[in-house]
Amino acid sequence: MARTLASSLGALALFLSLLWPSTSSADANPIGATVLTGTPIRSVYVRAARGASAQAPQQVLVALHGMGGNGENFARDLVDQADQYGWLLVAPTIAYGNWTDPAQVASEDPKLIRALVDYIDLLPQITGLPIRHQLLLLGHSRGAQLAHRFAEFRPDKVLAVAALSAGTYTLPESGGVPGASLSFPFGIRDLDKYGGKAFDAGSFDDVQFWLGVGADDNNAADVPRQWDALEGTTRVQRAQAFEKAARALGASAILKVFGGTKHEFTSEMRTAACSFLGKAMIGPGIHGTPIGETPLPY
Repeated sequence: MARTLASSLGALALFLSLLWPSTSSADANPIGATVLTGTPIRSVYVRAARGASAQAPQQVLVALHGMGGNGENFARDLVDQADQYGWLLVAPTIAYGNWTDPAQVASEDPKLIRALVDYIDLLPQITGLPIRHQLLLLGHSRGAQLAHRFAEFRPDKVLAVAALSAGTYTLPESGGVPGASLSFPFGIRDLDKYGGKAFDAGSFDDVQFWLGVGADDNNAADVPRQWDALEGTTRVQRAQAFEKAARALGASAILKVFGGTKHEFTSEMRTAACSFLGKAMIGPGIHGTPIGETPLPY
């Protein structure tokens, strides 16, 4: 009985010890601070799932908020799902720049992706928990733009992406699809210039994508015009363009349009996105075939 109680208290202590916002301040988090220096990442909220064990590799879910958001607040709405699926939540707070300026995006997103990859590589030291090699990403609005680009720069690191209500996309095109000739952030022709590696189509087609957007999120004035000719004039049209391009390249891509929904992150959207990511943990279908129906038990 005493041994069982001690074990339970130890697990509780581990769980509580990971409910912290690890900031870029060297005093607050000396292990991860250096990789965030000079980036727009102001802090990183990290939370282990209830019952997390140091004996089993943890599945990391990177949660990316939109413009003016906060990583900790965004992540707190995902706590129930994180406990259900056994996710180690990693939610940076990012001071995004002007997302409507292609030059700003081209400068900012590769820097953010490099910093997040480096930070996640340090998670075993920061948390004391082993982690799985591949990540899950969930982003809304500006965070969705960063999430899908993360998968384009580092498809080797990504298992699945749930991207909701992105305002612009970088089209992952090749083999007759126009994006292969487009420079970043419109296309993937010159990713090596920004990330040090050329676009890896072979790894990209193993990534599972789920795209969500509100049916009423269709105001052309809400998105920048520079992407119009490539992707359409609204968030709905642009999500459709990315789905088509990803499928043409061999990736699994699913688009869900939510009726009666504007530019928001509703509980229905959150539940659907998390359900998809939970199922993705079973393993991908082959070249666009449906993924499993039942998430891994935790």
